[in-house]
Amino acid sequence: MFLIDSSAWIEYLRPNGSQKVKEKIRGILQKEEAFSCGIIVVEILRGARNEKGFQVLKDSLMSLPQIPIDNAVIERASRWGFMLDRKGKVASTTDLIIASAAYKHVCLLHIDSDFEMIASVIDMEEERLF
Repeated sequence: MFLIDSSAWIEYLRPNGSQKVKEKIRGILQKEEAFSCGIIVVEILRGARNEKGFQVLKDSLMSLPQIPIDNAVIERASRWGFMLDRKGKVASTTDLIIASAAYKHVCLLHIDSDFEMIASVIDMEEERLF
């Protein structure tokens, strides 16, 4: 099971995107192992080119099982941000929330060095595609 980060979705959706990324995500979708969460949906939908594209993306992303952004996710992301900041490592708030949503539920699939940095201090499952 995978939470697919917007960085991976964007590469997947690019016409000339990486074939490795396209194959990996296609396989995850075919096996029905893909998850999403609200903050990733927002990140992707902001980049839609037009209303039709917005609707198609929204329908596709919202059809996936959603990991809720609940109080536990927010508290964990806050604690991690606090810990990382004290070590001189800065991750974006958005990435902290996404990593926290994936934590102990699914593997976080991404193309974002912030997640590797978070995983270097937090025991979380993540896979960087390139």
